[in-house]
Amino acid sequence: MSAPGQNQQPTEGQPNGEPQGNEPVGQQQAEPDWKAEARKWEARAKENHQKLKEAEPIVSQWKALEEASKTELQRAQEELTRWQTDAQSWRTKAVSSQVEKIAAADFTDPSDALSAIDPGKYLGAGGEIDEQGIRAALAEVLERKPHWRKTDAPATPRVPAPNPAQGSGVDGRAANDPAQQFAALIQQQLNR
Repeated sequence: MSAPGQNQQPTEGQPNGEPQGNEPVGQQQAEPDWKAEARKWEARAKENHQKLKEAEPIVSQWKALEEASKTELQRAQEELTRWQTDAQSWRTKAVSSQVEKIAAADFTDPSDALSAIDPGKYLGAGGEIDEQGIRAALAEVLERKPHWRKTDAPATPRVPAPNPAQGSGVDGRAANDPAQQFAALIQQQLNR
């Protein structure tokens, strides 16, 4: 006779011969390979995290040395690039604001106009805003999308029409007389 767990055929309820968990401890297999692999990667991640913490002071020291080794020309070029980027952003905002201002006269929602055209196209080389170009572009947008046009007639409030069938009276008639209202209230209480 063979030892338990050896040379046995899989039984019903045990696919591929794997133990179900209610077998004696000696017959259970080692943990699946994926669990061991997961533990290995978890250990590596913890180790890498620790190494990263240890390297932070070295990295900050490297950055300080790198900054100190820059020439005055490199620092000036970086500052110039930053200022140019900021200036371009301010110009674009100025043109966008001008587009919305011009569009407010003809558009129901001026932000629609801003989404329909590119503000960068209407900024000259010297920084001047091409208002005539903006007006022409907005006119083209309104031709393509007439539903964005502001209506000339102001909205008039709807005048409510009285409905005599509504009200607190009997048979659809309104009881305007306080005495009638009081009598109706007494009658309702007596009918309860």
